[in-house]
Amino acid sequence: MQKPILIIQHEDNEGPGYIADWASQHQIPTTIINPQKSVLPENGFSGVILLGGMMNVKDHKLLPWLADEIQWVKSTIHQQVPFLGICLGSQILAHALGADVKPMKQEEMGWHSIDWIAEKPSTIEKVFQAHRYYFEIPEGAKRLARSKLCPNQAFLYRDNILGLQFHLEWSQQKVAQLFPEHMQKYGSPEKKHTASRKALFETLNNHFIKQ
Repeated sequence: MQKPILIIQHEDNEGPGYIADWASQHQIPTTIINPQKSVLPENGFSGVILLGGMMNVKDHKLLPWLADEIQWVKSTIHQQVPFLGICLGSQILAHALGADVKPMKQEEMGWHSIDWIAEKPSTIEKVFQAHRYYFEIPEGAKRLARSKLCPNQAFLYRDNILGLQFHLEWSQQKVAQLFPEHMQKYGSPEKKHTASRKALFETLNNHFIKQ
């Protein structure tokens, strides 16, 4: 029996979204754990996905559970399984690999263009952003993408640790739930979410399914 992909969910209202669709399509089991409520396992998983959250890495001084999660990532990140971090998750991965996480001069919110500068885990050019912090590139990792407001949008360490600052997993309904004022003012076209879902599936196929 295939071991599940471990999904670390930091917020009750920020679930795996389209990731769950992808796992169902490929009949890949998943285990979802909120580290605020449960202890993270030492093994028994085939990969790890760290989702986003409203907190940031430096909040570990105030949030014991976040300090425990960061320590868990540091102790497990060298296992030969694929890791994917999204937004906060990418910052946790970068931090665990020794890179700094810094506040941005301006919040990056909504649909923004990204510029792929290295090998592309996806061909998408516009992605949904919602962050006030960003990661520096860990030593030995490749910077994959940037944007006008954020110099580091994606990184790859070795060939199994991928960090994405943006959200491909959110549906139009999720954006409306999380950011109702933004949705009312700017909208969030369904065609962009459809493109995000396609890009996410492409990324997950390349990263978690061995060809």
